[in-house]
Amino acid sequence: MSMDRKRMKKIREKRIIGVGKQIEKHEDKIENEKGRLDTTRDYWKGEIEKKFSKKIEEDEEYLDEHN
Repeated sequence: MSMDRKRMKKIREKRIIGVGKQIEKHEDKIENEKGRLDTTRDYWKGEIEKKFSKKIEEDEEYLDEHN
């Protein structure tokens, strides 16, 4: 069971890093690109909050619980 936890810890740490990079890309799109009909700046902000920030919080909670 400890190997499974160790593996999950590595996966979650990598995912936190990957999601952080995705957030940076989305923030760049907010700053640099003009919004279109289907992807406005508010859309990108919502995506960051809805998908990415929530995932990071869940992963950090998991790591705190299992350390």
